[in-house]
Amino acid sequence: MNRTYKILSVLLLGSYGLGIQILDAQTVTGRITDRKSCPVTGATVVLQAPDSTFVSAAVSDADGHFTLPAQPEQYRLIVQHLLYRSQTVNGTGKDAGTIVLQPADRTIGEVVVKAERPIVRVEEGRLNYDLEQIVRDKVVNNTYEALQRLPGVQEIGGKLTLAGAGEVTVILNGKPTTMDAGQLETLLRNTPVSRVEKVEVMYSTPPQYHVRGASLNVVLKRPNDYSFQGEVNVTYDNCYFNAGNATGNFRFSTPKLALDAMYGIDRIHTMQYYNLFSRHTLDGQIYSIEENEQLRNKAYRHNMRVAGEYHFNENSSIDLAYTGKYMPNIQEDAQTTGNFQTSDIDGRREAQMHNIALHLRSGFGLDAGGDYTHYTTDNRRWMHAEYADGNRNRFTLVGGQRIDRYNVYADQKHKLSQGWNLGYGVSYTQTHNHDFQTYTEVEGDIATPSTDSKLKEQTTDFYVSLGKDYPGGISWSVSGTGEYYSIGNYRKWAFYPQASLTYMKTPEHILQLSLSTRKTYPGYWEMQSSVSYINGYSEIWGTPGLRPQTNYSVNANYILKQKYVFGAYFSRTQDQFMQTAYQSTERLAMIYKMMNWNYTQYVGLMATVPFQVGTWWDSRWVAVEQYARHRCDDFFDLPFDRKKWILQCQWDNTFKLNKNLAFELRGFMQTPAIQGTYDLKMVGTVDAGVKWTFAGGKATLSARCSDIFNTSMPECNLRYGGQDVRMENSFYLRTFTLNFNFRFGGYKKKEIKEVDTSRFRH
Repeated sequence: MNRTYKILSVLLLGSYGLGIQILDAQTVTGRITDRKSCPVTGATVVLQAPDSTFVSAAVSDADGHFTLPAQPEQYRLIVQHLLYRSQTVNGTGKDAGTIVLQPADRTIGEVVVKAERPIVRVEEGRLNYDLEQIVRDKVVNNTYEALQRLPGVQEIGGKLTLAGAGEVTVILNGKPTTMDAGQLETLLRNTPVSRVEKVEVMYSTPPQYHVRGASLNVVLKRPNDYSFQGEVNVTYDNCYFNAGNATGNFRFSTPKLALDAMYGIDRIHTMQYYNLFSRHTLDGQIYSIEENEQLRNKAYRHNMRVAGEYHFNENSSIDLAYTGKYMPNIQEDAQTTGNFQTSDIDGRREAQMHNIALHLRSGFGLDAGGDYTHYTTDNRRWMHAEYADGNRNRFTLVGGQRIDRYNVYADQKHKLSQGWNLGYGVSYTQTHNHDFQTYTEVEGDIATPSTDSKLKEQTTDFYVSLGKDYPGGISWSVSGTGEYYSIGNYRKWAFYPQASLTYMKTPEHILQLSLSTRKTYPGYWEMQSSVSYINGYSEIWGTPGLRPQTNYSVNANYILKQKYVFGAYFSRTQDQFMQTAYQSTERLAMIYKMMNWNYTQYVGLMATVPFQVGTWWDSRWVAVEQYARHRCDDFFDLPFDRKKWILQCQWDNTFKLNKNLAFELRGFMQTPAIQGTYDLKMVGTVDAGVKWTFAGGKATLSARCSDIFNTSMPECNLRYGGQDVRMENSFYLRTFTLNFNFRFGGYKKKEIKEVDTSRFRH
């Protein structure tokens, strides 16, 4: 522990010293806004000497900021934009301040200009999508659903994936967090799309985000005026059972201060229905086991978030946020009937999560912060199983989990002369995990090992990145991250290289290449020696000694006219851990166990082709063709090396019926696939929805039916090395959703006429 603190101290002192040395880089920075304090994007800023000699030029970014890589003692700035009057500013020093542009007074007779807004831009090697534009008129109710409309992004098994990169990490405002994927998903499902400024898609995430591999950075809008805004959202869902949620979001802002509050309550009521047909071979005899399993989940979930941000100036700010989730009474019941056994499992659980995060942004490129997450869950389970031979098993289980996770980080970046960029930083994460489960009232021939384990995990990362922008449209960046990881008695040093290259001669043609590495660690419970029971036949085993997996990915993307995206990729994951089923050779039991494979590997091509017909039909095709290979030399007594070509196609259509009414039709198809020893049959879905906008655009009412034909879950077969299992999962998947959303606000600070006191005297 002392060694880790010494490493942190040395790195932070080194960062501070290097920051002082480079702080004097000669640049001129500023911001361009309109008279309503909204940022002006794409304004040309020309830097001249007092004698009108050209020095350099720049273009304002999405926030209106610009940086000029030179700083004469005295200079002149000429700011030009097609929609605003040109403006000339004389100045000295590195901060040109905020330049306010006035609208251009141009009268054009009998001319109608139509322009198609680009859906994607490239900035510093990142694909920037205007999420609000992409989902306009589409039946989307929150930010999490909207992310699935990005090209190449889809939800598989409850996790977001990116074509060519596999599982993708979601970041909020570019800041690290100790919230896990499920907790962040809950937050995004309660965040309206109107709050999102843009989404950055990164196939090779820069190290300052403290995330490796591919990621989606959701950037929320920042305050720039006086306003009070809010949004209320009510959703009704039906998927076998009735469910739904209600959420309120409120935001107060001034040019320097913004306060956000969100509260939502979810009514969760789900049903999962499985048919299992197992021809189980034991001691040379085949047992035909048929089961029908119903899993019911019912709960209320309370979600809340309170956040505040204060901007000292254009480049310095402090953010503080609290996020909480509370589920007081979760009911998880499983009923299984069949010719081998009949069982009931009744479960009751309580879970809560609290997260507090602080972030500081300085005016000289230093970002620092940290957060803390506390998570607890307590559960009780009762199982009773009756077997066809007259035997009986039963038990009572009391268990739980306690997690405390801390994270701190510091990042420094510098814009050097001649287009060079330098960054470096450090982060430290410490986690304390306590898992326990105790069996009582045990009856029958069943393994019920009670466990009580504590794990301490520490991760220290430090990185250096270097990049350069060339006037000809080429930019590149490389970085290296060193990591020291420990959990229990396991210690490991690792190095992760990252690289990206972007060529953009014109916005019409963009080529992007990237290399990324990522290490993923298994869940804490999965590394325990515990056994839990799905029913009287199926069990889930923990895996002590489960190793982390490491992914290496190479991606190439060509973007045509800022909307057509074509890509090629190679991805290999060493020590891939995956849960699969195995018919025990020692007894009649189906074992589900997370195990390390040698590797999984994918090579593929991807294309995104949007098109429009007039103003009434907006469509997009996404196709992914990939070659998959899964290999494991130590899978029980069944080593495997399997290969398969897989094609995925998605077709999204939005029809604008009139100004306020839109209809949506979506389809998805995947050819047969593999997952280790599993064979997955072909699947496909058809979704349809309609959206009505009224009350001057402030209110929307939408209805959607997802998976109309109950075909989104594949039939899974296991017929390998003497194993013979068939699983049917598509009993009732069709979901009907009705959503109402209302936005209000737009309060602006009134200008108050000052009282004339020029003639007053004391």
